Amino acid sequence: MTSGCPRAALHHSEPHPDPYALYEKMRADHGPVVPVELEPGVHGWLVTDYSTLISWSRDTTTFTHDSRLWKDYREGRVGVDSGLIAMMAPRPNALFVDGSEHQRLRRALTDCLGSVSERRLSETTRRYADSLVDQFCERGEADALNEYARMLPLLVMNELFGFDEDQGLRFASAMRNIWAGVDSERANAEAERALSEVVSTKHRVPGDDLTTRLLQHRAALTDEEVLHQLLLIIAASNEPTADLVYATIREILTRPGAVPGSDASLSAAALDDIVNEVLWKDPPITNYPVIYPRVDVPVGGGRVIEAGSPVLLGFAASDHFFLKENAAEMAETSNRAHVAWGAGPHRCPAIDEATTMATIAVRVLLTRLPGLSLAVPPEELCYQLSTLTWFPVHLPVRFTPQSPLNSPPEGESWTPSDSPLETSEPRPSTSAPWGLSSLSNFLVRLLRGS
Repeated sequence: MTSGCPRAALHHSEPHPDPYALYEKMRADHGPVVPVELEPGVHGWLVTDYSTLISWSRDTTTFTHDSRLWKDYREGRVGVDSGLIAMMAPRPNALFVDGSEHQRLRRALTDCLGSVSERRLSETTRRYADSLVDQFCERGEADALNEYARMLPLLVMNELFGFDEDQGLRFASAMRNIWAGVDSERANAEAERALSEVVSTKHRVPGDDLTTRLLQHRAALTDEEVLHQLLLIIAASNEPTADLVYATIREILTRPGAVPGSDASLSAAALDDIVNEVLWKDPPITNYPVIYPRVDVPVGGGRVIEAGSPVLLGFAASDHFFLKENAAEMAETSNRAHVAWGAGPHRCPAIDEATTMATIAVRVLLTRLPGLSLAVPPEELCYQLSTLTWFPVHLPVRFTPQSPLNSPPEGESWTPSDSPLETSEPRPSTSAPWGLSSLSNFLVRLLRGS
């Protein structure tokens, strides 16, 4: 119950330059636990307090991640065309279960991720990072978000999980729409269809990839469980990692006194400290995942969160405001107790992998592009706000034009345009890295929403 108070709307149609200003107003109007409207007619709560978020994330007696408890969904008040269904409806993966079942599914994920050496992950990330930079380095300008940061984790994860080009393209396009809440029902079906094909392929032709390892894991996952673990881990790796790259580059390029290109020689320790600062100031995961109280939970002021009401975990707001409220103490230490990757038993299992990819991505961009600077004033960098997350829109940069490390084959180049692109039949699945022309074709099709 909210005693008649209006709810804060989390869905916005227009890009916004400062999402935290909206969250400041929410907290001023409602306190740290905010009654929100997830979409018209669908209600829930948002936690923006650091201590409360940690406490509730660890309290598996009062709260559950099992969305079968979601009262409005269970009682048919959330339509099948809702943009929330793809991200909040029950699934048989580690994010939506608790207890021993969560431990079984999470162990399968962590074992498979742990089988990828840091060296292999680093080399794969660096190879694709260099290939992406090669696509635009001669132009002297680029959108470092959409041409680079959003592409890199996708390409790395596609290779590690054994996707072919067509499967990777379809899955990536579908997940982009799911995160944004655009045509979610259709996007969810397409994402699951692409993953189902991957699973079927790996049954027939096992490979040195993480999909095969999930299928062969001692946890004896069903094909449906494998599909949904893939959906969880790849989706969670793509946009959050891209947003971390974006936020880190933005932080470096907008620091007071920043000189274009001056950060190319940042030490590993200095870059690590900047990434940690970004995880406090601008975490990549916004209002997700969601927990549900098993019983009514009073939150002060006569307000009660009713059992079965969705409670969004506001990692970004909680970190941001904790840092702001404790700026003096935090300035004197490299405190790493942020909740950017979650808290409690459901804390992200791929933290090291995401951080490795993001750090290498930033390093390659800084070293490959001398004179790197923003091409627009910082206040023109906006975010698209949706219920569960917010997306940076673009990151225009300029730099001194450079020659690519690997020139494209004669007669082939990658230049985005508005003309339609003819698509070929899907290539057979292969575990080999994609060649340059294949990569270029993939990028063009993805950027055009094919």
